[in-house]
Parts: sequence; C-alpha cells; structure tokens
Amino acid sequence: MLVLKRGTLTGTHKLIVSSLLIVSSLLIVPLLVMLGKWTQLPTSEFLMRHLSLSHLPVHLQNRVSYILFVPFGATVVVFFRLCLGIRLLGPFRSILIAVAFQATGILPGLVFLALVIAAVLVIRPLIKAIRLPLFARVSVILSAVALIMLIAVLMSSWLDIESLRQMAYFPIVVLCLISEGFAKTLRREGMGSAIWRGGMTALVAVLITVLFEIDGIRGLFLAFPETLVLEVGIMIAIAEYCNFRLLARLNPRVSSRRSAGKVPRPLPDSRCDIRHQQS
Repeated sequence: MLVLKRGTLTGTHKLIVSSLLIVSSLLIVPLLVMLGKWTQLPTSEFLMRHLSLSHLPVHLQNRVSYILFVPFGATVVVFFRLCLGIRLLGPFRSILIAVAFQATGILPGLVFLALVIAAVLVIRPLIKAIRLPLFARVSVILSAVALIMLIAVLMSSWLDIESLRQMAYFPIVVLCLISEGFAKTLRREGMGSAIWRGGMTALVAVLITVLFEIDGIRGLFLAFPETLVLEVGIMIAIAEYCNFRLLARLNPRVSSRRSAGKVPRPLPDSRCDIRHQQS
C-alpha cells in the first residue's frame, strides 16, 4: 500500500492532482445537481424552482438559448480541434457561423457565406493596391460586405425569394471575420490549407446547428443550466487528457509562402565594417 508522506509529491505531481480535482469537481457537481432534480427526490421541487430557466417567458427563453448555445458550440469546437486534430479558421468562427445559421438556415447561409468570401478575395487586393491604412482597409471591407447584404435583400424583393431576405439577419461582423480569416490563411498557407480550414469551419458550424436543433435539446439546457459548468469540465478534460489529434494527418501540408519569399536584409555599412574588423 502506497503511503504519501509530507513532501512526497513534486511540483508536477501537485499540478496533476490539482488538475484532477478541478476537472472532477466541474464534472461531478453539475451531475449531482441534475440528479437532485429527479422528480422522485425531495430536492426536485426546490432545485427546479431556483436552478431552472424553464419558467422564464418565451421571448426571454429564446434569448437565453443563445447564451447556452455558445458554450455548447465551444465544446464541439474543442473536440474537433484537440481530440480529432482538425484545423479550423479559429476557435470562435464556427460558433459565430452556427449562430448565423439559426437565423438564415444552413444551406442559404452556406451559399451566401461562400459568395461573400469570394467577393472579399476579389476586393482585398484592390484595396491593398491603394495602400490604405489598416483601419481604413478594414472599414472598406466592412462596408463592402454590408453592400453585398443590401444587394441580396433588394434581389429578394425583385425575385420574391424569401431565403434572400433572411440574409439580412447574417451578422456583418461574422462575415468579415470569416472572410478575413480565409484570406489570411490563403496568403500564409496556400489555397489547399485555406479551403480545408474554411470547409472544416463551416462543417463544424453545421454540426453545432444540427445538434442544437434536435428536439428536446433546448428544453434540456433550459431545465438544466448547470450543464454549462459540465461543458467547461468536459473542455478542460479534453484539453488535459484527450488531446489525441487522431485525424491530424488529414490536414493538408502548409506551404508557407511568407517564409519562402523572405530575403535576408543586408547589414548597414557600419555593422559590416565592425564584423569585418572583428574577423
């Protein structure tokens, strides 16, 4: 039998033990609260009255659902990025796209997102050629995206297409973030990596949207808001113990254009003279 004496645990062991305690508490405590809401237990009525969101007005429930939607999406993103090793355009973009899909629908949202990214890829080099400062460049792209959205709304009136009207609910900032992220990945890592990461980001967004739209999921989160703490525990557990990156080999190899195009700068004459004298 192993007996731990004072001073037996090293710094690394203490860190592991503290990590286990944190993860365990984040997983066990919300599960105990959920168990306490079981109708057969005497604590059910008290916990459902004070630790449940099911009794809120309908309009407020819809707003709270978006709040609960974000950590749920973050859990899915962490699973894909760390456990599976799939590269995305960033930790938040899939969640932002999924939020937009709830307003626009998945298929119309995907098509519109692809069109906006293509338009930004065409506009971006033209703006860079003018050599505008960063704030002006970003503002011009933001205005261009807003113009594209207005054109879609106008076309919906001309063609009487309801799905185009829904594009007005697509957050402009989300479109700009996705387009900028895709453009930067294209410049730094090449077309293959940009298409892969953009496609996987959209795929994860679709998965988050589909999972959250399953019957009973929203009601479950509203009745058991402590699942938010449980999701935090799951994310930490994945990062600490399930960082396997099982499908990392599927990620395309990065062709770093920036490093390939670098040319070493010549030293100033004075520094060259000093080095020459030292040699």
